[in-house]
Amino acid sequence: MFMLHDIVHEMEPSERFQYAQLLAHLASVDNNISKVEMGFFEQRMGATLLSPERKQQLRDNMKQNLDLNSHLKKMNSRSIKLALRDICLMSMADRDIDKSERVVLIKVAEAAGLSEQDVDSLLQWAVKGFHWMQDGYNVLKI
Repeated sequence: MFMLHDIVHEMEPSERFQYAQLLAHLASVDNNISKVEMGFFEQRMGATLLSPERKQQLRDNMKQNLDLNSHLKKMNSRSIKLALRDICLMSMADRDIDKSERVVLIKVAEAAGLSEQDVDSLLQWAVKGFHWMQDGYNVLKI
């Protein structure tokens, strides 16, 4: 049986929390958390397998400023890359990447040893994923 596989849950609990903090930061960086972004954030928090208390802590602190440079220095490269993948998806969820979101994407990529071109490739990958999901809706005629 084929199943979509993710590896976020394989990170250490502290890394999963830092990963989720990074997602929360991107969702709120433009001072406007859309319903779609919040839905994506909640979905990805589910993948972290964090305790309900830790998830609530993340929700409660979404609008607090995060010292991004300091935060990224505490994370390992693999966790940053997984977060980058998911913040690219989240930034595309509302079909609009504003300047503040793009700055965060590039800063996160650089912290993981990746380039702006890698960010653009991930964003293109995200668009393909949205088309793939739409194809499923089309098959279902919904």
